[in-house]
Amino acid sequence: MADYDLAIIGGGLNGVSLARDAAGRGLRVILFEQGDLGGAASSATPRLIHGDLSVLERRGFWRVRRALAERRIWLRIAPHLVRPMRFVIPAHSDERPPWLLRAGLLVYDSLMSRGGLPGSTTLDITHHPVGNALKRPFGIAFEYSDCVVDDSRLVVLTALDAAERGAAIRTGARCVRADRSDFWRLAVVDRGHRGVITTRALANASGGWTLMVAETVLRQPAPPMAAVQMSQIIVPRLFESDNVYVFQNNDGRLIFASPFERDFTLIGAITHAFTGDPAIVAMSGADVTYLCEAASRYFRERVAPTDVVRAISGVNLTPAPARRGDGTTLFHARRRKSAADHNVRRRRHHLAPARGTGGDKTDTILFDVAALDRRSCTARRRFCLGSFRYRGRPRPRPLAVSLGAAGPAAGCGLWIAVSGGARRG
Repeated sequence: MADYDLAIIGGGLNGVSLARDAAGRGLRVILFEQGDLGGAASSATPRLIHGDLSVLERRGFWRVRRALAERRIWLRIAPHLVRPMRFVIPAHSDERPPWLLRAGLLVYDSLMSRGGLPGSTTLDITHHPVGNALKRPFGIAFEYSDCVVDDSRLVVLTALDAAERGAAIRTGARCVRADRSDFWRLAVVDRGHRGVITTRALANASGGWTLMVAETVLRQPAPPMAAVQMSQIIVPRLFESDNVYVFQNNDGRLIFASPFERDFTLIGAITHAFTGDPAIVAMSGADVTYLCEAASRYFRERVAPTDVVRAISGVNLTPAPARRGDGTTLFHARRRKSAADHNVRRRRHHLAPARGTGGDKTDTILFDVAALDRRSCTARRRFCLGSFRYRGRPRPRPLAVSLGAAGPAAGCGLWIAVSGGARRG
């Protein structure tokens, strides 16, 4: 008999959420994290729980609706970590016209679950506190509701809740080899001590290290993924209002500026392809300058690279995009979306271990429920993060049904491998 039912490599938000849900179903779970919990990509996101307006602009209505439904669940199970805020988009004469912004926010409101947060409104920022920090040419802005999250506490409390359900959380432990026979046999170095454990199923939730773990530890073909670097900057506080500003940059990107730890402002995020070791990722000077110039287009106080207190970067994986030789993303002309987005459904069994955008925190519960069993919602309805309450008893399911066969699990974004074969749940 194996020591555990499920072993998880990676202690980011996806890893600890999967551990929490699996332990709540009565499975024997162990998680290995070579560093600290949430110490990599999980702490390098824009700290948003949102539906993502850029996805809405690409006509990803179903994805936005799903993310907004998950946002409502986060508000219910972790109200002390997920905080509703009003987001403000100033109308810029050189960017999207005001009527388009207003129409998009009306669609965004319609996709929101009933009984959710307040809807969008139009503001005259020449006579409103949110306009005090902005340059004078901006006459109107559009305000809507979304959420911010304390990402570090979210990861730690999710891990604590998993431990309360019986999961073993091992920080400072690294899986160096995995051999598959009747069970998975894992060689683990735990704070200098080498040991061996056995498990019936193995999940690779190591974020930016997923390809490396698949090739060197699991010795299995790596899924077709693309590494993406996410970067933000922290500068001294630029505004006094308790809002998040959403700025339209001249290349079409949306840049967020949000309050950070009372005395600072977090500006980001910028993403681009990454090659190299995720452990030594660093933000380039060009990216710092880009974010500073994007913020300076709107804020009355100019933001210079010398004002940057700290630069934050992390690496995550996304489904490999369809690109031309010059690196430009290909778009499906009829569907008006990225060819990579169009192919996701056809390649669902190759989805990434974690998402590379701000929406990754929003959809984490949904992905991890799908990883274990798309028909059951233990994580969504029965847990209350931080208060350690557990409503109802989990309904145990056979492991083969819960985790499916070897390979990625049901489009959830977590690479699941089950010893012995042979079917998808």
